Amino acid sequence: MSINGAFKWLYNIGNWLAKVMYLHLLWVLFTVLGLVVFGFMPATTAMFSVIRKWVEEDLDIPIFQNFYKTYKTHFLKSNIIGVIIIGIGLFLYFDIKISKQAIQSMPLHSILLLLSFFYFIMLLYLFPVFVRYNLKSVLYFKQSFFLALARPLETIAMIISLVILYYLFSFLPVLLVFAGAPLIAYPLMWFAYRAFMQIEKKKLTHKSAFSKRRTKRAEFF
Repeated sequence: MSINGAFKWLYNIGNWLAKVMYLHLLWVLFTVLGLVVFGFMPATTAMFSVIRKWVEEDLDIPIFQNFYKTYKTHFLKSNIIGVIIIGIGLFLYFDIKISKQAIQSMPLHSILLLLSFFYFIMLLYLFPVFVRYNLKSVLYFKQSFFLALARPLETIAMIISLVILYYLFSFLPVLLVFAGAPLIAYPLMWFAYRAFMQIEKKKLTHKSAFSKRRTKRAEFF
């Protein structure tokens, strides 16, 4: 590698880290702007929207404009989804607690733990699905759950990336403070994007094959 090549590589890394830190700052500010409770979901949605553009190799997008537009546009819808997420999460949490302390039924407890795992892997895809597709609120959960099961390799990769980040943040907590949110969101969006591409490719293949069959039938008759 030449000197110029090395400096260019370091510059690109530094530039990317600066963008990640700036995006994290926006996420924190707009979460607080929404009084945390009402700001977390739209700010997280806006952050995933920017990262989606990065993953799609649109690295020079105006970060603030894209972030603010998504935050404002999806403020209500993302908060509705947030209420549903919290409701399901609390339901599972209290059910597991009651099952463990009062009912003490191993089969029931195992079922609740399995449902909690499904809930967790569905959440991994929820924001990526939300910023890519325009669906009704309930369908985001259905689509996220379907993707989590249909693309197990990407789902496992997401979980592994979260584990790696957990140890990285434990070793370098400064990263969590200044760039934590985008560093967590980026691998989730990246692996989800791979899953989207594969699913959409299969759908196009099936549609193409179906169209060819219909054409042949029309020609036959």
